Amino acid sequence: MNRCLYKKPLTTCKKFIYPSICLVTALIEYRNDLYFTKVHPSYPMINEYRFRADMNLSPHTRPSVALRYAMWANAASTTDKYQDLHIHFYARARKYAEADEMTGRHKYINVRHAQAWLLICTYEYKMMHFPHAWLTTGRATRLTQMMGLHRLDGVGMDVKQTIPESINWSEKEERRRTFWMAFIKDRHGSIGTGWPMIIDERDVCTSDP
Repeated sequence: MNRCLYKKPLTTCKKFIYPSICLVTALIEYRNDLYFTKVHPSYPMINEYRFRADMNLSPHTRPSVALRYAMWANAASTTDKYQDLHIHFYARARKYAEADEMTGRHKYINVRHAQAWLLICTYEYKMMHFPHAWLTTGRATRLTQMMGLHRLDGVGMDVKQTIPESINWSEKEERRRTFWMAFIKDRHGSIGTGWPMIIDERDVCTSDP
């Protein structure tokens, strides 16, 4: 009798492991689809095909967790289905973005990390958290400048980048769009608050998207 009693829970447990994995994967795909359907048309910064391809790589080479939660926070805020979750996605996005900056340099001096902060500040502006949004915008903008995204198409000794050269046109275009997103957020914050802008237009050598 005891053996039978012990066998049943083990069998039941095994039945629920695999559906749960499938469910999590389906939820992630749904949230990504929601982002690219609802949010991306207004902020076409992330290359959808590159992002989806990177999601199939090994865990340590996928887009950062901070970026994914920032995407989901913005996506969830557009639909009633996830109205109760977008604040939690936002909190996790900030948590992971800040944690990345406490680790190695490769974790945060990259385009994906800048995109995460830009989407975080987008959410903060939408929720009217203006002090947070202003500080986050500065963080994202300074990061794009640190990587040299404001001088992508410039020439000469003054044009320096702290990240490797883009491998193809689509990657370089994504970097352009990331910088111009930072430029727009910088101007948006200044217009709304009257506080000074960070980016000097005379220092920009990046072509329009």
